[in-house]
Amino acid sequence: MNQNVNGELPQQTDLLKNLANFKNAKRNIESVLELLIEGDVYDKLSIEDKVKHDLFVSYSLTSLFWMYMRAQGINPTSHMVKAEIDRVQEYMKKYDRVKERKKAPRLQKAAANRFIKHGLWDPKENPTTSNKRKKFDEDKEDE
Repeated sequence: MNQNVNGELPQQTDLLKNLANFKNAKRNIESVLELLIEGDVYDKLSIEDKVKHDLFVSYSLTSLFWMYMRAQGINPTSHMVKAEIDRVQEYMKKYDRVKERKKAPRLQKAAANRFIKHGLWDPKENPTTSNKRKKFDEDKEDE
């Protein structure tokens, strides 16, 4: 077998590098989650931002638990966490539909009434003329 100068196998150095990256990622995730879970920040958010926050935290935590189960050698697809992730994803889709509905064009009744009022023909304002030829005073004299 190939060994390094330190007596380690090449796969071991890769494993140690991956473990170090994993520890750094874990620290980063912990710091982000601590910021997200603080109550004083959450209270200052708007309703829409609270929904985004709740969806993000729910999805993050269930995903972290999914990864934990995978690291333990447990198949998470047959665990309750799969149903929870699906439920959170369904709520994310519902939130997207609500956002799309907000962007959809809406009927403005006042503007529509103005268009209708000024766009329709009123027979009292513009009397129609017949298709007959008009006779002017000068034309009458010529006859």
